[in-house]
Amino acid sequence: MCSMRVKWVVASILTVASFACDQVQPVAPTLDVRASSAPGVTVNAPTSLTAIAVSMSRIDLSWQDNSSNEGGFQVHRSTTGASGAFTLRASLAANTSAYSDTGLTASTQYCYKVRAFQTKSSKTFFSAFSATACATTPAPPPPPPPPPPPTPSAPGQVSAGLMTGITAWVQWVDYSTNEDGFRVERSGDGTNWMTVGSIGPSSDYSVLFVDTTWTIEQSACYRVIAFNAAGDSPSSVACTPPLLGPTLLTMVGDDLTWADNSSVESSYELWFMDVDGGPAYEGLAGTYPANTTSIPGLGPCPLSWCWGWVVMAVSSDGQTSAYAAVQTRQP
Repeated sequence: MCSMRVKWVVASILTVASFACDQVQPVAPTLDVRASSAPGVTVNAPTSLTAIAVSMSRIDLSWQDNSSNEGGFQVHRSTTGASGAFTLRASLAANTSAYSDTGLTASTQYCYKVRAFQTKSSKTFFSAFSATACATTPAPPPPPPPPPPPTPSAPGQVSAGLMTGITAWVQWVDYSTNEDGFRVERSGDGTNWMTVGSIGPSSDYSVLFVDTTWTIEQSACYRVIAFNAAGDSPSSVACTPPLLGPTLLTMVGDDLTWADNSSVESSYELWFMDVDGGPAYEGLAGTYPANTTSIPGLGPCPLSWCWGWVVMAVSSDGQTSAYAAVQTRQP
């Protein structure tokens, strides 16, 4: 009859059962299992990630560091939206909770996610990523407006006079190339000024303005101002004579005749004409009563340096009108 003997052999965690009939058989193991896995590393994921665009080229990130054993953090970035492809933007030291991403493009959305990592020996362990945060850099400001043009140059060589009728005229040389127009102001006393008209920009060298609102035979002063968007030029001033001058000065034979246009003259003066067509210096040839319109038998100017005759009206206070001239011989 067989007898059964049971012998248990423990080797590590393996139990071997041996059965024998009538005699003891050699004991041999049939299975051997060993566990050799190292303990795992857990790194907590950062949370509360925010992204704020602080300029056209910079976004500031901040997050909550929830781990006490991280070796650092990785910042990943996408330029194709929250569901786009992310690439590593920066690796940061442990305990970091903020990062400034610079060198960005204006008017562009950038999305970020952050994770912690820990390196043991040659193996790196990562936490889960934080939630994604996105921000868009602002658009660049509009370019500044162009600077205004410089103020125009002042008009030059301004002159003014009275015309029969009575009206006043003002004439000047346009020294500016960038005026939007000219403003003409008038004063009867040289102190108080009023605008009497304006004209647009001129392409002519000489500009004439007629003031039809001045209808009295007395002096009026005018100032002319060029203007544009940047402001006014300095003004240029000229005043009319206080009385109307003679016109139609003519030699008829030896008789000198003219038209008397003034109602306020006290006399007329006859002057020798110089080579420039005006009254010669210290060339007064005679004085004639008010309302005179001719000098019979005068003949041509007898002096070698005299080229003709000049006539002007004179007021009671010694002011003179514009003159009229007639040439009696060629220079």
